[in-house]
Amino acid sequence: MKFKNLSVAVLAIFLLLGCENKESSKDSAKIDTNSTESNLAQNAVKVDEKIDLKLLSNEIFSLQKRENGFDIKDNEKATLFVFWATWCPPCKAEIPHLNNLSEKYKKELNIIAVLLEDKNEDEIKAFAQKYQIKYDIAIGESNYLFEKAIGGIFALPSSALFDKNGDYASGYKGLVPEEMLERDIQKAIE
Repeated sequence: MKFKNLSVAVLAIFLLLGCENKESSKDSAKIDTNSTESNLAQNAVKVDEKIDLKLLSNEIFSLQKRENGFDIKDNEKATLFVFWATWCPPCKAEIPHLNNLSEKYKKELNIIAVLLEDKNEDEIKAFAQKYQIKYDIAIGESNYLFEKAIGGIFALPSSALFDKNGDYASGYKGLVPEEMLERDIQKAIE
């Protein structure tokens, strides 16, 4: 019985020490977040800077940053940019919903998945085929420049919706219900 009481006491001490360390870790994370945000502000993409996103289809999707959005070359559609990675379970779960929206609004909406992961083109093609992705995928170094241009990405998946004029319409962090995306898409294509 003494051994059991001693074990419980030792366990309680470890739990208390563990809780104390977590609180100080939260404070550290808060400081790190603030310094990350200031670094992003210092490295921000300038207005009028051009960004060429290379698509998996070997096409180039050209944008030019402006104050409240982007000028998108040869574009008369709203555009949904989805920032993602192949290792991200919510990103994979979002694919069927994005496929549905891509099919439903193909005349009014571009969906471009902006890969934030270093993978070779063959790996991405295999992934796109396995998950039956029906929208464009941007690959390459310009993706990271674009990520900075919109202010940085702090969660995957994250999405940014721009109307047909290239003005920012809405943004999302994490997995978003298809109905919510569709409601905002309908507003952006008006």
